[in-house]
Amino acid sequence: MYTHRLILLFVFAAFLFSPMIIDWWLQPTEAWYRPFAIWLILIGISIFLNSFSLRQEHVQQNDGNTEERGHK
Repeated sequence: MYTHRLILLFVFAAFLFSPMIIDWWLQPTEAWYRPFAIWLILIGISIFLNSFSLRQEHVQQNDGNTEERGHK
């Protein structure tokens, strides 16, 4: 449930800051690789969050398996 709140916060922040981010992104005087670096950072964050979520699911599944066997 907390993940949904975090996603909602990110969507709100993106909506709020999107004009400023787009202006910063498209400045012609800066480095040519800036858009690619931003995409690389976003992809890296997505991979990290996905692997973190998968680890939590794995731990929850293992906790359920030990309770079924009678272990605490």
